[in-house]
Amino acid sequence: MLLRTIDVMSTSDLTDLAWDLASDGFAGREAAVRQVVRTARANGLPATLVTVLEDARQPEVARFRAFGRVAVLLSSAGVRPSVFPHAA
Repeated sequence: MLLRTIDVMSTSDLTDLAWDLASDGFAGREAAVRQVVRTARANGLPATLVTVLEDARQPEVARFRAFGRVAVLLSSAGVRPSVFPHAA
């Protein structure tokens, strides 16, 4: 039986992800970005902004800017996106 737990991504987790993205780009961080995208959609953030963040075909600079806006909006709304579930 596979059990799953869901951790909470805090504002500091979003900040850490932002630093990771700035240092190394999106490669290897798509799972975390997808979770932020799901949370952003669930909370009614602007679809265009969220779509740019989600789309790996977009220029990286556009995705960086979209992530920054999404992170600010989620943080200011007090939304706590959960990270991907993982095997316990």
